[in-house]
Amino acid sequence: MKTILTILLALSMTTVHAATTEVQAESCDQIREQIRAHTGMPAKPNTILLGKVGANKKCRFTSAEAYRAAWGDKPLPKDDRRDRRSKGREHGDE
Repeated sequence: MKTILTILLALSMTTVHAATTEVQAESCDQIREQIRAHTGMPAKPNTILLGKVGANKKCRFTSAEAYRAAWGDKPLPKDDRRDRRSKGREHGDE
């Protein structure tokens, strides 16, 4: 049983290490090009590209780049601050 667990642990560590070196092998410009190429409106976020953005702190990606990496051309959700501020208040002229 210990042998099986040791083998599984070794395989999982190899997979993590391979994924980490793959992310680090790409330059900031290459990742930015992948972000620009991510078009359309996906049903689910692109977690692979978003992982590359999160793993490369030295590239200093903007929040807009991170959003585009995840959601492509999907528009940002509307942020109507006036509605949030006035929520729960009564607006009577009394």
